[in-house]
Amino acid sequence: MITFEKMSNKEFKSYIEFMLPDYARDTALHYLMSMDEANEKAEKQIESLLPDQENTEGQYLYHINSDESLAGYLWFHVNKEEKKAFLYHIYILEAFRKQGIAGEALRFFEGEAKEHGAASLGLHVFGSNDNAIKLYKKQGFKQASVSMNKIL
Repeated sequence: MITFEKMSNKEFKSYIEFMLPDYARDTALHYLMSMDEANEKAEKQIESLLPDQENTEGQYLYHINSDESLAGYLWFHVNKEEKKAFLYHIYILEAFRKQGIAGEALRFFEGEAKEHGAASLGLHVFGSNDNAIKLYKKQGFKQASVSMNKIL
């Protein structure tokens, strides 16, 4: 059974330690930054988005559990004034992939966003993440814009 559990402060800190290096690597790779620059950018973004950590208003951070085991993470924001929700991060641990958990997490995100007044959902995905793009399309997401770059 898949369940979603709000993160405690200790779990939040552990999640950030896990998530930041992964995000920084993707940022460095796709935007031609050094790892130091990407780490600094990622840390500043987290501080800006989550000033009160897991208790930041409008931010929702969950552990995704499969039975009693941690299967992944889900983080999204709901802007009630604009009636928009944004998926910041979904990550399924390797051992739990290809089991439909990501799809279930996206449906949970959609339901929670609606419950908090959102009328639309948004997300960002790196163009090289083909599996995620397929999943999002399968869940009904459409391209809103395309940002491209060319490494010289």
